[in-house]
Amino acid sequence: MRRVKLDFTFCFLHFALVSALMMAGGCLVSAPPQPKSWVVSAPRKPTADLSVAKVARLGSLSVAAPYDKPALAVRRKDGSIAFDAYNVFATTPSSLLRAPLATLLEGGGTFGRILPSSSTARTGTTVEAVVNDLFLDCREEDRRIARVSLSLAVVENREVRDFLDGEGAADVVDGDYSAAFSAAFEKAISSALATLPSP
Repeated sequence: MRRVKLDFTFCFLHFALVSALMMAGGCLVSAPPQPKSWVVSAPRKPTADLSVAKVARLGSLSVAAPYDKPALAVRRKDGSIAFDAYNVFATTPSSLLRAPLATLLEGGGTFGRILPSSSTARTGTTVEAVVNDLFLDCREEDRRIARVSLSLAVVENREVRDFLDGEGAADVVDGDYSAAFSAAFEKAISSALATLPSP
């Protein structure tokens, strides 16, 4: 009887020790970091010309493969593309870029107002956009550069009037990908509008 009691005590102590080690192990192993979500935004500037003649509609906005996904695309030194699972856009770029694109087009001086594609108002001008590049450039040692290149098509009464190409880049400062991609996107739009022929 005494031996059975000792065996039971030993088994209980062994179980308690194993349980304690397992709980301690759980505390010592940290959970993987949660992804950080980033946005692309644009400051709204006063629009000087609000004439109806300069109103345009925002048409399609597409983002070329493989960049239209939330995870940030990273161009590495060997030229390959990787996707950062811990730094992501808040939504797909084709959705995220529509609002800042409209804001930047309005503030660029070429158009008075940009109507959403859902508007029922009539206007003869539509602006369509294709984002060709949207990635974090890590090919240079100790540098992270947000890069954007895009093409705009200005369509008048269903006929293409102009094709405008632009690109922009901005260094990532203090790990702020929102600021870097917002600056690069703004530079790309500005450089595209600068190529618009004078009327």
